[in-house]
Amino acid sequence: MIHFAKLLDWRFWFALKPSALGEKTVLILAIGFLAMVAVAILFKFLARARKKNPPQVKLLKKLSRMFSTMALVGFVLLFLSYEQIYLLGGHFWFLVWLLGLLVWAVFILIYAVRKMPREKEELARRQRFLKYLPR
Repeated sequence: MIHFAKLLDWRFWFALKPSALGEKTVLILAIGFLAMVAVAILFKFLARARKKNPPQVKLLKKLSRMFSTMALVGFVLLFLSYEQIYLLGGHFWFLVWLLGLLVWAVFILIYAVRKMPREKEELARRQRFLKYLPR
């Protein structure tokens, strides 16, 4: 059973010798990380299917890279925490992982909102220009 009160205790997060994770917690985290792998694979296939739109392919590749990398790191953290390895198995690493995921997602969002429209516009301008050149 997950004890949500423990999540608010700073000693749970910053103990150098971590306490054992419960079976349900390990299962929930493993399913979450597997879902991230599935999402990464889905974005990879979508990127291959949309070859004619390079800015969208670039965005999908960025998302795929983020989900696959963070899932791998999450599995490593889960293993270290499950084995209760001193310092490396600390629960605070999950907070660092979550912070890294959020920062990475913000950078991807900035790309999608600011840079991607400019790249689409540049691509359309280039295609209009190339339309009049002989092949």
